[in-house]
Amino acid sequence: MKVVWVLENIEKNSNFYSKFNLLLLLCSVHLWRKNNPEDICFLYADDLTIDLLDKLKVLGFWNRVKPISNPRKINKSVFWASSKLQVLSEIDEPIIIMDNDTHVYKPIKHLLNLNEYYVCNYEIGKGYYPTSVDPYIQKISYKTRWKTDSVNVSFLNLPEPSFTKMYANMSLDMMEELTALKAPNPNYLIFSEQLLFKHLLDREEKPHNSIISTYWNCKEWEWGDSHDKGIWKINDSEQFFKHYGPSKTYYFSNKLGYEYDSHMKHLLNCINFPNLNLSVIEKP
Repeated sequence: MKVVWVLENIEKNSNFYSKFNLLLLLCSVHLWRKNNPEDICFLYADDLTIDLLDKLKVLGFWNRVKPISNPRKINKSVFWASSKLQVLSEIDEPIIIMDNDTHVYKPIKHLLNLNEYYVCNYEIGKGYYPTSVDPYIQKISYKTRWKTDSVNVSFLNLPEPSFTKMYANMSLDMMEELTALKAPNPNYLIFSEQLLFKHLLDREEKPHNSIISTYWNCKEWEWGDSHDKGIWKINDSEQFFKHYGPSKTYYFSNKLGYEYDSHMKHLLNCINFPNLNLSVIEKP
């Protein structure tokens, strides 16, 4: 199976990279390859990122490394994850795609029906996501009655290339239109990426499930009730699966239970790559 990671340096300078985020990425692919040696792991990246990983001698963590194409006029400071959708728009086979801060600690493919769609978790987006009354959303060309149910896309199993490409191109079209409208913040990114994906799964009546069987309440910023369409409740999931997401910022502030130095050691032990020299990266 093809498994994909995407990293684009949207700032076009070396200050974009941090030691912590790079180790999260390396751990993500290392863990997957360790538990799924039969899969082919792809990294899609820009030239600056490929050059850095080459200097660090870690390109071999992936089976294949490919450049990202950028044919769209999209504001990357708002739509910073658009390169992920660009990659998906060019996919011609079933894939799993993971965010760079998603770690899968044990084999899980045997728990999935690979002919169905999987997301990381379902989201309750009421009061958080833009809706049809939003002045920017009112001006985009795709018209529908938007619900606020959404999904977290940090892990996706995508079994049908035709649906994947349709979704990705609709998302890119939306980002391009919202760029032209000068949409002001990344809420419009997650609308175009996460809420649109849930909308299309429902519109096309695609069977879909989640890895984590607990709803995330976006507005309250907390886990809520559980449901029966997932694999693990949130409290049971962390021995198998972890998406760092916004919690990454806790490590930089050394919040209680999120000590930066000890977790850096954990990540370095995870990849077991003793010759890794991160001194070329300035940010912690």
